[in-house]
Amino acid sequence: MSRYRLSHQADRDLEEIADYLGERNPAAAVRVLEALHQTFTLLAKSPLLGTLREDLRRDLRVFRSRKPADGYLVFYYPISEGVEIAMLLHGSRDYLGMFARGER
Repeated sequence: MSRYRLSHQADRDLEEIADYLGERNPAAAVRVLEALHQTFTLLAKSPLLGTLREDLRRDLRVFRSRKPADGYLVFYYPISEGVEIAMLLHGSRDYLGMFARGER
């Protein structure tokens, strides 16, 4: 059975997303979080679906989440039982710079 697990960073990222959106629009926050979890399930079933980003980290893959969370990028690693979600970042952020500076 394919499944996903969240790293500590991914768990913190989800909490930040929930807090940020929940303050502005609680119903939208629920929809976005549900879409992210659906994306995680999809990736667990098809771990090679995302784009390999070895330039950032070895074996790291990235996938744009499903709507309505399509502004978020899911960074993950394929593992034997599915995927490990490493982190979540909004696509508008300078994630290349964040990796270069060691912030992620």
